[in-house]
Amino acid sequence: MIDEFLFVHKSLVYLFLIFLFSGLAIPIFSSEAIRFKKASFIYTMSFQGLAMMVAFAGLVLLYAGHLEWDIYSATMVIVWGVMMFIEIKKYRLIKYANLTHNETFALLKSGFTKISILQILILFAMIALMVLKNTGVL
Repeated sequence: MIDEFLFVHKSLVYLFLIFLFSGLAIPIFSSEAIRFKKASFIYTMSFQGLAMMVAFAGLVLLYAGHLEWDIYSATMVIVWGVMMFIEIKKYRLIKYANLTHNETFALLKSGFTKISILQILILFAMIALMVLKNTGVL
């Protein structure tokens, strides 16, 4: 039973990673400001939905599997919170920005890409940490 919960959690994490990589296409294919704003909204809502599924699957694994609450579990919760905070701030910036100016639009597209890369790196670091923990290195 624990193996199935772990499989679901790991699968959702990898699906989330693929989703983050696909989000890098939004600034590339959004040439108009209104399309960029709408795509950012859809991306943010999907991001939050997937992040919640990952977190819920992890909590179910933690409690149903009678696993101990350790520093790695706390780190996962902190990483989840940081990623959600970053994503919400990014979307609010895009939502309230005046995208009629080309400089602002270009700056926000660049910021979207940089933040997406930062989120991918954070998730890679968490995956690497858990792989090292499970292999016995840590």
